[in-house]
Amino acid sequence: MKKRLVILLFGLCVVLSAQAQFAKPLKKKSASKGAFSVGITGSYAANDMIYSAVSSSPLRPFYAPAVGLAAEWNTMQRWAVGLDVSYAVRGNNELFSKEFLTSYSTTTFARVNYNMSLRGVELRVPVVYYFGDGERLQPYVYVSPRVSLWLDGRYRWERVYDDESFAPMVFEGEMTAAMVSPVDISAMAGLGACGRLKAGRMQLFVRFDLGYGISVMNNFSQGEVSEEVAFQGWGDIEHEKLGMRYLQNVEARLTLLVSLKKPADDACDFNQKPYKRR
Repeated sequence: MKKRLVILLFGLCVVLSAQAQFAKPLKKKSASKGAFSVGITGSYAANDMIYSAVSSSPLRPFYAPAVGLAAEWNTMQRWAVGLDVSYAVRGNNELFSKEFLTSYSTTTFARVNYNMSLRGVELRVPVVYYFGDGERLQPYVYVSPRVSLWLDGRYRWERVYDDESFAPMVFEGEMTAAMVSPVDISAMAGLGACGRLKAGRMQLFVRFDLGYGISVMNNFSQGEVSEEVAFQGWGDIEHEKLGMRYLQNVEARLTLLVSLKKPADDACDFNQKPYKRR
């Protein structure tokens, strides 16, 4: 939780610093439409899982990056539609204590730690709305569907007995199709600021935003629920008592865009006057 607050505070500092650096008096200018820009994007997120039948989740955030390509098209004044394709790492950490029945008909407590990491391709289509008529800086909000296609991953399951009467038990290996749903569909929303920099005749557009995303469908696979394959049959995490599982994350994202129009117009819809050739 502290790391999430650090991410949010860092994002706020970046936005305020950008405001002080780039902000100018607002100007009313005619809209620049149809501007198309491309670039790169990257994010760092705190990920975890939500279980619908568990009121207090025994989870710890799983921190991981994503990096990829981005594009944006200004469809009309203040509105834009983007497309991001990224290689992303997601996952979760589950740590809790549980009572177990031993071979001597007695019980003992053990700490169970389950770590799952997933690697795949994420596709986002953010719909962006820009505020104000700032010439150098504009705040914005966005909503976006997100589709994650998992390629592979790893898991590590560990049980450590509190009284040390038994040796720790560890299982780890590659994730298979039976262990996780191959597709995760999510919804995202966030806010940020877009600033404009000049590099020669090119205009660079730097966007920084903070967003929250959550799955819109249960991502337990049928094999994971029916066979307990991820836990080698031990069943420490009883899926029938957890309900449905959703992946959520809070992310800080930085995007750098370059307009394909010459001379460069707004990738961030700063409402410049159309360029006139002499």
